[in-house]
Amino acid sequence: MPCANSGGWCRAMLATLVLTLAGPVWASGGEVGTPLVIDVRHDLTTLGIHERNAAADGETNDSSPIQAAIDHAAGQEGGTVIVPEGVYRVAEIDVKPGVHLVGKGKDKTVFRTAGTSVMLRPSGGRLSNFSAYGTPSEDVSGDNWQPGTGGVGRGGSATALHIIGLYGGEDVHIDNVRAMESRYDCLYTRGSTGLRVTNCHFDRAGRNIVSMVGDDKDFVIANTYIGPHWGLYHFDIEPDTRKGRNVRDGLIVNCTFDGRNREEFDTDTWGAMLIFTGGHEKGNHSVTVLGCNFLDIRVRIRGVFPNARFLYNEFDTNATAFLKVRTNPVGEFEDAVVRGNRFLIRGEPAWIINDQVGFTGDSVFEGNFPEEFNDLEPDEPAGETDWGEEDHPVAVESPE
Repeated sequence: MPCANSGGWCRAMLATLVLTLAGPVWASGGEVGTPLVIDVRHDLTTLGIHERNAAADGETNDSSPIQAAIDHAAGQEGGTVIVPEGVYRVAEIDVKPGVHLVGKGKDKTVFRTAGTSVMLRPSGGRLSNFSAYGTPSEDVSGDNWQPGTGGVGRGGSATALHIIGLYGGEDVHIDNVRAMESRYDCLYTRGSTGLRVTNCHFDRAGRNIVSMVGDDKDFVIANTYIGPHWGLYHFDIEPDTRKGRNVRDGLIVNCTFDGRNREEFDTDTWGAMLIFTGGHEKGNHSVTVLGCNFLDIRVRIRGVFPNARFLYNEFDTNATAFLKVRTNPVGEFEDAVVRGNRFLIRGEPAWIINDQVGFTGDSVFEGNFPEEFNDLEPDEPAGETDWGEEDHPVAVESPE
């Protein structure tokens, strides 16, 4: 555990936090003591919910019966929609507040795309215990997956725009889900509130593995692995700051950002970054990265991002931990806290951790290893300047 060197309190705190976030396994709806549970393979025709049950044969489009089960549960003030073992072809499934869509396990219940838009579109409720692939069949999946070109999956083997797309929505919980092989992004969020992601696995994207592009607030991403194969960037916090949209009040805890072996599928070898984008309207963004592993992944800053905290993480990179690239005239963390981190380069103590990033205001470095990185003198703020244009494709809008 990266924060083990800071004492047992940190391990206990993380364990308590993750258990609290994970919550109970089963959702319930209806009257107390009579939870509504629908099995999509058996109950739809019996209950008169849909004209057929889900086929789970890897060929039939099961979107309609699964959506009917979700709609029925939502109409009964919530319930659990069970998706047993099998392969389900789906597209544009709307998961609604109060509904828990739950599979038998990541290796048992598999969704594959039946379209070109988003696969799962939660506006509330919960997703858990399944895998979802943006490729339509096994012959273009796994070792045969191709990311495509241009950082947008053009010509790749995936057809789904996003695996999981949040276009607004409140209190969405995603637990024990594997989301893979998207044409654009495996997890895409814009305008969400109260998102909770725990124990998940995201990898293989034609653009970014995770993109947070809107006014997302009060989010937690915990115990999650973000893998090494993508077409543009690894994890992009890129709200539209020109419209006053900021990603804020978030916690990323006990996650692994893995950039090793990222060239295996002819995927990106440059965009190995957790990117923070700020803007002229600074606000109180307040995103904390706690107890995470950075494996050949760097933290990049674009614009000015206030109140970021990097606490008890382990960085083992091929260069510096913090980066501003030349195409972004401003790269500044304002009032940042960098505490209790271990900075390594290829397994050895780092001799440099910062490449042109400004740490301004009341920023502090303390308790880090090696110790020479604890003597920070805050930089002068960049002030007003030409911040330049976007240096990669603009975030796509939600599907109609």
